[in-house]
Amino acid sequence: MLMAVCCAVAFADAVPDRLGEPIDLSSFSEMDSVLDASENTLDAGATPIVPVDSSGDAPWIRPYVTGIVGASFGTINAGGENFLGSRFQTVGSVNDTIFTGGGAIGMALARPSGLLRMEVEGRARGPMSGQTTFVVTGSGASPPFPIDVTATNGWSAMTNLWRDYFFNDRFGMYGGGGFGVGGYEYSMFADEFRGAVGVVRGSSAVNTFAWQVGTGFTYQLSERVTFDTGYRFFAMSPGSTQLQIFSPGPNFILGSYTSAFSASELLLSVRIYEPFRNWR
Repeated sequence: MLMAVCCAVAFADAVPDRLGEPIDLSSFSEMDSVLDASENTLDAGATPIVPVDSSGDAPWIRPYVTGIVGASFGTINAGGENFLGSRFQTVGSVNDTIFTGGGAIGMALARPSGLLRMEVEGRARGPMSGQTTFVVTGSGASPPFPIDVTATNGWSAMTNLWRDYFFNDRFGMYGGGGFGVGGYEYSMFADEFRGAVGVVRGSSAVNTFAWQVGTGFTYQLSERVTFDTGYRFFAMSPGSTQLQIFSPGPNFILGSYTSAFSASELLLSVRIYEPFRNWR
């Protein structure tokens, strides 16, 4: 509109009353000055250009850290192998409620109605203990006898992907899962074998592939702090530990004891977005 008015005024001043008279171009110079002033007023460099998605919201990515504590209802299932024509079989499982705790660091990407979160998580698990049964079948069969089992120094390192959905400004829910590695120190002991011929013992570090899936609910306390209560099912692939007989005679390997850990876990987490914002 401003340009049209300026052009009209300048054109009116520049057109002579009679043909043959010189045209005054000074009006066009004045119009250029007006246009230059308007360009300086609307400084394009001073106004940032922010991309928006189809909903009109500007996407953002925010880093966060999370502290995690909870209860792990763990189970270790037993298994065995053949040895010298006999079937050395371990049966049963160890069930125990243990403490788990750790943390995660990740990035949250704004998505329609929520977030897409990618993180790396590390957790530790408390010791668990119980008994399984050792059975010898086939040639030289003997009655079953108990084996004391312990698992200590449990740990896991996971890469997770979670999708958050918001009900309103405060409440939401999420679902997802992850994969990685996990392990524990496994040991077994039995002080009787075929009439106290010797002591059966075995121990090893079990480190295997691990995975988890989970869901939960979130409550946003503030712009930067979110509480999270959730459930996860966590599992590791089976690992193997050698069983050995220690006796007055020669010692020998009895077979391999396989173990597979899994757990249902109830977790409470506190997530803090942009934790180092005030350090700038």
